[in-house]
Amino acid sequence: MNLFSGILSFQSKDLNKSIEQMKMATQKFKPKNKLELREANLFLENLSLTNQFNKEDKSQHLIYSENDCWIVSNSRIDNKEELIELLNIPLNDELSDNAILLKMYVEFGNEFVKKIEGDWTLAIWNQSQQEILIARDQLGTSALYYRLTDAYIAFSTYIGGLLEIDSQTIKIDEIYLAGILTTWDTQSNRTAFENIKFLPPAHYALIKNGKLSLHRYWIAEDTQEIHLDSAREYVERFSDKLEQSVKNRIRYSQNLGSQLSSGFDSSTITTVAAEFFKKDKKRLTAFTSIPKENTSDYFPTHIATDESYLSIPTAQFLGNVDHVLVRSENQSILKNIHDSIELHHSPLHAAGNMFWIHQIYLEAQAKEIDTMIIGQSGNATISWAGYPEGLQIKSLIKRILGYKSQEKFTPISYVKYLIVEIKNKWSSNPTPDWNTYSFINTQFAQDLNLFSKMKEMGHDPSFSNSIQNKKGHINFINPKYSKIGALWQDLAYCYQISTYDPSNDKRLVEYILSVPNEYYQRENTNKWLLKTAMKGRLLDDLIHQTRKGRQATDLAIRIQSEATEFKELLKSFRSNSAIQYYIDCQKMETYLDRIIENPRKKDAYNDAIFLTRGISCALFINKYHGGIV
Repeated sequence: MNLFSGILSFQSKDLNKSIEQMKMATQKFKPKNKLELREANLFLENLSLTNQFNKEDKSQHLIYSENDCWIVSNSRIDNKEELIELLNIPLNDELSDNAILLKMYVEFGNEFVKKIEGDWTLAIWNQSQQEILIARDQLGTSALYYRLTDAYIAFSTYIGGLLEIDSQTIKIDEIYLAGILTTWDTQSNRTAFENIKFLPPAHYALIKNGKLSLHRYWIAEDTQEIHLDSAREYVERFSDKLEQSVKNRIRYSQNLGSQLSSGFDSSTITTVAAEFFKKDKKRLTAFTSIPKENTSDYFPTHIATDESYLSIPTAQFLGNVDHVLVRSENQSILKNIHDSIELHHSPLHAAGNMFWIHQIYLEAQAKEIDTMIIGQSGNATISWAGYPEGLQIKSLIKRILGYKSQEKFTPISYVKYLIVEIKNKWSSNPTPDWNTYSFINTQFAQDLNLFSKMKEMGHDPSFSNSIQNKKGHINFINPKYSKIGALWQDLAYCYQISTYDPSNDKRLVEYILSVPNEYYQRENTNKWLLKTAMKGRLLDDLIHQTRKGRQATDLAIRIQSEATEFKELLKSFRSNSAIQYYIDCQKMETYLDRIIENPRKKDAYNDAIFLTRGISCALFINKYHGGIV
């Protein structure tokens, strides 16, 4: 696992100060090996953070040179044999990923990226062309950022390094901030800072003569539906794609960990990994987050508040899985939000979940886990349920009858819901939908013309639209702008544990998109393709479950236990004019008071999720408004 950075100056400017500033942020991860290249106008650095891939961790492989070109990468290539055959060179186990990637670039030009499978990011400096190419994988657990000015282009797989360069010019991106506050994916390559951009999945960028051009090289929307001879063939191909995806991501691991919930995705990934390890008489460790006390009394019956009810029997069923229940007793919610902002340099949508995620990594680190597998994207791939006909009509009927998701409104809440709906229908100034789930300040939203911007970008702040077709499915996967992998890459850097998501494999995604919709809802069975493929491999209780697992169900209780610290923090927000402008601080205080009053009431969980998200945004504003000081 590598972290690389670089700067190319467009002017005769001394880069030393900028280089040292960037290195300050990346050296904190304490690399095992490192190598750098300094030319008159160019700097490249590659840091190896683990000793997992022995030949890649030798410092001479971290920056590879050939044909007047230099490459740095953070890569796990899954189709090396195919690439070596394309290059028509002898198979050589000592050939590094960097060598293969650069040879592909020299042989096939910029479009070589279309041929690479795996989780990877890279940068190539072409000396003769005076051109830099930066590129990243289609969907993997990875990230690459860049900062372009008239004077230079700087890039890094860790955004922190780019913030240190010319830090006085750092400015918060208000659209991005509004997106976090209102749960709006802006469908763009924005980051939390105006000056820094995110290289989207399946893109490469060329930088030459001070200009940058973006190129998309893989388009999920072009995936064609396939028609096989039998239902069994669809199942067999699904199994093959799934198994290969998991195998590719665990093949180097000596001490494997997985995040195991009660859901289909993590259970399926853990199961397939355990099957591979069992053949080699190896064990893996599965980590399950559970509440520190029983919380089932204030959730609907269809919600599983403690996911150990299925994760424990799953681990026992597999036989070669050491199971760790993670209660996170000693985690402070506020400290964790602070630490997460320091690591990710961004407000977080799921700030209320970070305490248990960090605790899992802490316990994995203590057990010397070298690789962690997750199923973050599985709802859109592995356990995709299809899009039933007539879904919009069913959804409308349920709303009329007073249902929200699977939960029925109370008579009082239903009346309130109807009043708001009627007022918004006839009002020239309707109440924004986000008022019920966001702490965004009304003035900030108006100044930003937020509702119009959402409408222009096709976002529905009421979240009432269901996925109706393949286009909706693709938007759910979000192959053009997904930022999910960035958070996991930061965690991998922080804990030096390589982290992969088999459910986000490009070949698996292509297959899922190619299967006709009828094979996801078949024989009166939801998720038919997955359930058929995993029959006998997953617990029957898991396959037939009707409950939906949820993490951090004790979040409100934890907030109550830190009530004094929360109150003092929110009180401090009153004296910060920037926070006051962006966020409705009075509303946050109201939510905190009712959580503290009764953390077990019906709405306390959602209140806690919204509150931690708002606090994450406020602390981010406090840190970065006006630049880094």
